Amino acid sequence: MTSAFGLAGCLLLCVAVLATVLRIDRFPVRIRHAVLPVAVVVLFVPVGGLPLAAYVRGATGDLSMPTLALAGGAVFFRLTGRTVIEPREARALLWAVAAAALFLYPFALGWTPFDPYALGYASIAFVTVLLAVTLAAWRAGLKLLVLVVLAGGLAYLAGAYESRNLWDYLIDPLVALYALGRSASAALGSVASARR
Repeated sequence: MTSAFGLAGCLLLCVAVLATVLRIDRFPVRIRHAVLPVAVVVLFVPVGGLPLAAYVRGATGDLSMPTLALAGGAVFFRLTGRTVIEPREARALLWAVAAAALFLYPFALGWTPFDPYALGYASIAFVTVLLAVTLAAWRAGLKLLVLVVLAGGLAYLAGAYESRNLWDYLIDPLVALYALGRSASAALGSVASARR
């Protein structure tokens, strides 16, 4: 099951990237509906004994729930032309991922004796903080953030990935870099507009 879930996530990411790069939302609906299934079939074509999506999984590892949510939103938008993720929800998710990345990655690299990655191994403190953040997001009406954390928790409990660390279900390097880049860009844009 872990391989199937991991491959499905990488397939979704690849389709989202292709749909975004090709900007298929500019094509007629029939072409959109034809391009995506063809892309899925191509990504499952074996090359050297493995489907192309497996090579992506080998490079990226299993993708976290925020990555899957954003990729799913991108595919839906490119396919239908409608946004499924409100900008406010997307910003909140990206800010949460950026904050988690700034907390997790510098410390996990060994720059300090504290390793927050170890908290992902069934730490009551980590689960309590995560519950508090989820309840605060629910109270603020941030449904996407709540759904992503719940989906990550349920996938963790189900053992959807090979990893037994909760962090791996909630954040990965791809979404961390994307969130940090988008958050930095938004912050710089706000500073530039405030100076005008």
